[in-house]
Amino acid sequence: MRNRVKISSTRARSRRAAATVEFAVCLPVLFLIVFGSIQAASMLFLRQAAIQAAYEGVKVAVRDGGTDDRVREAAQAVIDGRRLTGVTIDIQPSDADSLDAGTIVDVTVLIPSDENTLFPFDFFSGRTVSGSAVMVKE
Repeated sequence: MRNRVKISSTRARSRRAAATVEFAVCLPVLFLIVFGSIQAASMLFLRQAAIQAAYEGVKVAVRDGGTDDRVREAAQAVIDGRRLTGVTIDIQPSDADSLDAGTIVDVTVLIPSDENTLFPFDFFSGRTVSGSAVMVKE
């Protein structure tokens, strides 16, 4: 009877040791998957913010009285609402108010990922997310 208790106790220790080793091997992989997924979702958020800001800007640019300053204000309102920094807003052609009807207006918003990351480490470091919207001047 004593031998059985000893054997099952040894097996339980062996199982616990194996589980500990498996956990130690799998934990870094799980961390990479979790934090990589969060970082990928953050990049999708930045992309959507860039597209939305460009769209709001180009809507103002194609209306009568749509100056470059108003275009930047409309795009910046979206950027500020999402608390993003380091954003560049480009309007082509510039001076939207003086354009003739039928002219194609393109607003591009560039958001650097380095300044808008959730974690101190970044899987997407050095990248710039861009969003663009194109409409015809009324």
